[in-house]
Amino acid sequence: MIDEHNDIFDSKITLHDRHRFEIKLDLELPASSHTVYELESYFFVPRALNIGPRTYTKEDFYNNNQRYIRFKTPKISLAKLCDPKLSTSPLNRVKENLSRFLSGDKDPKLVELAYEEFKLLGCVIRGEIRDHVKIFMAGLETYAPQAGEHDKKMFVGEGLENFLTDLKYLSGQISALKAEVMDPAVPIKLRETFTFLDEYLSLILEEYLTLLLESVRKNKAALAGDNVEAELSALVISQGRYRAAMNYPSILRENENNEVIIYRRGVLKKFISSVLYLKTELDESQTITQFVFGLAAGLAMLFAVLATIYAQNRYTINSVPFVLVIVTSYIFKDRIKDWLKLLFSRNLTRWFSDREIKILDPENLKKIGVLKEAFTFISEEAVPPDISRIRKIDNITSIDEDGKPERVFKYKKEIILYPKKILEAHDRRKDLNDIMRFNIQDFIIQADDSSVDYSCIDPANGRIRIVPCARVYHVNMVMKYLYTDAQGQKNIRYDRIRIVLNKEGLVRLEEVKLM
Repeated sequence: MIDEHNDIFDSKITLHDRHRFEIKLDLELPASSHTVYELESYFFVPRALNIGPRTYTKEDFYNNNQRYIRFKTPKISLAKLCDPKLSTSPLNRVKENLSRFLSGDKDPKLVELAYEEFKLLGCVIRGEIRDHVKIFMAGLETYAPQAGEHDKKMFVGEGLENFLTDLKYLSGQISALKAEVMDPAVPIKLRETFTFLDEYLSLILEEYLTLLLESVRKNKAALAGDNVEAELSALVISQGRYRAAMNYPSILRENENNEVIIYRRGVLKKFISSVLYLKTELDESQTITQFVFGLAAGLAMLFAVLATIYAQNRYTINSVPFVLVIVTSYIFKDRIKDWLKLLFSRNLTRWFSDREIKILDPENLKKIGVLKEAFTFISEEAVPPDISRIRKIDNITSIDEDGKPERVFKYKKEIILYPKKILEAHDRRKDLNDIMRFNIQDFIIQADDSSVDYSCIDPANGRIRIVPCARVYHVNMVMKYLYTDAQGQKNIRYDRIRIVLNKEGLVRLEEVKLM
């Protein structure tokens, strides 16, 4: 993780894979009818990568990057999930719905309600296990046997034991639920949904508890005894055996490529997480860009028509000068159209968006927000002073820029939300995540090889030797966040990230401290 802020408008920037990094914005919704969040991202790309208006268009940018808007996972502790008094617990709501089915209720809406609650239950359990494991791993890794550390040691050990106790109790509740779900009175859709949930939870337990077990074994001094390690190990081992006994596909097999388990895990994750994702719909009525491009074509055509009228008045139709004027006007017409389109696209994004996306609640398809996006290349002179200052904040000398010529493009995102509409329909899914995965593959097409040989003299024996050195490129990104907090105050925050890449893809992300 590169950055994380405790704020109404949090951001996290992480590597997703070899060619993509992810920008995740956490939006806490105030109890208002209308709220606006803005993000301006300025990318400073080395000219050596040959990224410019003609080689990297708006279409390239939008087509190569993925966007998701979803609800944040509701926070309910494992112990509270099993509390029969908690009305917001998806486990309790599932039990209530199943009780109605077993009593003979055949309401079709009840099937959909239970279907969504099963998936929400999976999301909540995954979130709690993930967060607990992160906390315990951090505690284990930072533990040092010093004076005064006894309390911390006890906290980690007792916390782990309590966590495992809660997990066992929850597992018992899920097993009891299984007996009810498999009753023939329960619709087959819900029985199949439960098997997906059951397999998914087993994979989640195996994945996260394996990480935790590894951390425990590396930091045994932080625990009072070996009970926790043995218990964790037994729990992890039991998951694979359980899935095999249930004939679930997600089983590791010796001497095989095991593509099934990774594929299956992805399918199950998408299925369970789908309960959180909002529906987005590109607004086809967003015609300003097409109008402007049409205007550019019209002006170019006007030039061609005027040139034709001039030629007809000055020369005879079958003369050489007439033909030359017409051909020249045709050539200039296309160049004028392209030049005007480029000019308009660069300047109109200051006031208009390239596209507008409706954000819809998937349950009732009501419009709960709008996402506006704009992309354009800008000259170095057009970079705002505050952004330019942050870009140069780590320069060693005043002439550093001459050694690293760059092109700059700007991506602006404006998110308009209607919190009251969201809060009216949901009592648990409230705050939102806006996720964008940025693909850098177009950036590295013309990058040089990622390793270069460097000749030097070995000071020990005076021989010349060849040392392979890594060749990397730095793409700098400055992000400017603008939002209104719960008190109605307008806020601005900045982040600066250095994206280090080579011919193969992303190498690392570095946060540049803002002084």
